[in-house]
Amino acid sequence: MTMMRKSVNPLLLPALLLLVLAAPAIAADKQDDGLMRLHILWTNDVHGHIAPEPARFMNPAFPPPLGGAPSAARYIKDVRRQAEEAGEPVLLVDVGDMWQGTPIGTMTKGTSVIDYFNSIGYDFAVPGNHEFDKGADNVERLARMSNFPWVCCNLLDEKTGEILDYLEPYMMLDIEGVKIGVVGILTPATKSMSFPENVAGLEFAPMPEKVSEYRDLLLAKGADLIFLAIHEGLPYDPDKGWKRIVEDNAAATAGEQQGTFGSNHSDHGMNLMELVHEVPGIDFAVGGHTHRGYHHPWIDPVNHTMCFETFGNGSSIGHVILLIDRQSKTLMGYEGAHDRGTLITLFEDEIWPDAETTAVIEPYMEETERAMSRVLGSSAIPLGRGGPGANLVGNMVTDAMIDYFDADFSFQNLGGLRADLPAGDLTSRDIFGVLPFGNELVVVEMDGRMVRRIIERKLAGRSGGLCIGGAEMSFDKTRADYDRVVKLEIAGEPWDPNRVYKVVCTSFLIEGNSGLDFLTGIKGPKVAPTGIITAEAVERYLQKHSPIRPQVDQRWVEATGTPQAPYLAAKYLH
Repeated sequence: MTMMRKSVNPLLLPALLLLVLAAPAIAADKQDDGLMRLHILWTNDVHGHIAPEPARFMNPAFPPPLGGAPSAARYIKDVRRQAEEAGEPVLLVDVGDMWQGTPIGTMTKGTSVIDYFNSIGYDFAVPGNHEFDKGADNVERLARMSNFPWVCCNLLDEKTGEILDYLEPYMMLDIEGVKIGVVGILTPATKSMSFPENVAGLEFAPMPEKVSEYRDLLLAKGADLIFLAIHEGLPYDPDKGWKRIVEDNAAATAGEQQGTFGSNHSDHGMNLMELVHEVPGIDFAVGGHTHRGYHHPWIDPVNHTMCFETFGNGSSIGHVILLIDRQSKTLMGYEGAHDRGTLITLFEDEIWPDAETTAVIEPYMEETERAMSRVLGSSAIPLGRGGPGANLVGNMVTDAMIDYFDADFSFQNLGGLRADLPAGDLTSRDIFGVLPFGNELVVVEMDGRMVRRIIERKLAGRSGGLCIGGAEMSFDKTRADYDRVVKLEIAGEPWDPNRVYKVVCTSFLIEGNSGLDFLTGIKGPKVAPTGIITAEAVERYLQKHSPIRPQVDQRWVEATGTPQAPYLAAKYLH
């Protein structure tokens, strides 16, 4: 797709020419090859990232600017214009988790995102589990203010068993004589991933049965192709995901499945890979929820379903061109939007922001900016970052986690803390500077063995350590790796390998990042997403306890030569 720029450096013209030549030449070939080229544009897991923002996940020190909704809108408009010139249809869809996760999304309870979706003209959307973070009434409010249908076949009234009246269970699209049946569905894990009061009176029916039911209904109504739009995603490792299916590992698939956080299974059911393998007859699917972008579709080797997903968080938009035979009305293949596949990263300097969309979201950005200036509380001393034992910012953050959820233990990676704090009044903007990533907090049932393994992992080799709360811990780095802890008390008592602790950390860490890949093995029911981002917990902590005065204490102390406490001699590694 031709990139939009405000100005062009003449020295870059040869490179830009190559870029344009590599982009899909929608109208280049007028010869009729018997194929309809259907452009699917999609978003998943936007999480309120509609305002321009720096891409800190790419380069924390020098983040490239992302254009947010204005850049996405520019791309969408360009695709529609060029596709119209070529006589090719376009669909624009979203598959859930639309608004929670940023100030502009959360403060407006999603209104800002739906206004943007309305302005750019989405064709339909599927709700995600985070749509329920402000309760079911807010879900209904957003659905009713949308100028497009919300499609979901497994979200039911618990009393009647009927589809909620603000949802459509399916759609039948007639696109140039090809009938495409759309089945929308939401992960049943929403029930356990939400606060009970937010999903009271709702039933989230199992996915295989509902997808099969509506696939059959749509085929009976004359559908030529079935499109599954689903808030459930692909596994982080496609090879491991497929291997698990092929081997039918009973230990891994019996009963409750592993959590979505970094594993190959979604809480309380199947991931997208498993679903389309078990339920044949799905031609293509767009998913989300796992934030696992695939540059090229994963295609089921048996049922041949094409599955697509972006990384989410407003960093990209998905774009695939489906090749449909006009005569047989079958899906013949696909073309990527560019030579790297189907994901378009929304770099602001490559896809120049659309002025109309900027005007739509600007009032919300200004409202958010005013709110970010709100004084939350104060600190009696400057709070700096350093090693784990002297990281006063980290101590504040992990103490806030403990305070919010009345937990036993909390932990936070050093790299997730991005700024120091001054003494005096502290605003929402100050806290956002420390915690810009919008990571959700999760509450985990974790035995003592796993807690110690986390700490020992961050003491092994040359690891930089970890910020922890709720504990007093001493270590000796002259001891062997994974046996360096010499004292560990949690919630005021000596560490117990068999005790189940209430632990709080971020979604980023439970996904296995920062060297903690073994956390992905924790079973889904033991992992409870809270809908609360770290900054929210810190803001409430400031409001309750100001002026705060974090101190260097006994939570992370180097004690070379100190004998190891006898209770730590117990084996803890499985």
